[in-house]
Amino acid sequence: FKQGGVNQIRLGDANIEYSDSFRFYMTTKLRNPHYLPEVAVKVTLLNFMITPSGLEDQLLGVVVREERPDLEQQKNELIVESAKNNRILK
Repeated sequence: FKQGGVNQIRLGDANIEYSDSFRFYMTTKLRNPHYLPEVAVKVTLLNFMITPSGLEDQLLGVVVREERPDLEQQKNELIVESAKNNRILK
């Protein structure tokens, strides 16, 4: 998020200034970690135990994000909206 025209990231309770070229990598030993849809649309998940068709889906997502960011944004909005609707139904 931006605060005072400066890009920042929230880490714990602190807001820290960061560069657009900054990349944050996390790993887990969990076989199938679960992330909230709101988080999943903001990160790139890479599964090293992936099948060839799953790899195709991930690579297609990367291409769409680069070539048609409008479609990627629409997809992300639909995922978040679907998660909200599922919570309302429960």
